[in-house]
Amino acid sequence: MTFSDIEAALSNTGRRAYAGIILAFLLDAHDRGADLVEKHTVVENVRITDTNVSAVARRLTEQGIIEILYWDTKSESPTWSSLRNGAWSVPGYRLLPAILQLYRRC
Repeated sequence: MTFSDIEAALSNTGRRAYAGIILAFLLDAHDRGADLVEKHTVVENVRITDTNVSAVARRLTEQGIIEILYWDTKSESPTWSSLRNGAWSVPGYRLLPAILQLYRRC
């Protein structure tokens, strides 16, 4: 993946500005040691509505920028999983290795 690919992927989300803000936030979080960031943390810090963060995150996943994992709050021993288990699953976002390599974060 190249920076040009990233630019095209961000544009392909249909919400280029929001996608760029979320990407920057996740890169900063990674630099602070956070491999995965819960959605509510993203919403609180980037000041984009919950609905818009969700929509852009789905599109960033489709574009190969991030992975969405879910924490099942109803489970006795919850773990992060790519499978959503109902409305009580809390989403978290993680940058994919190709993105971290490009930004020299690996």
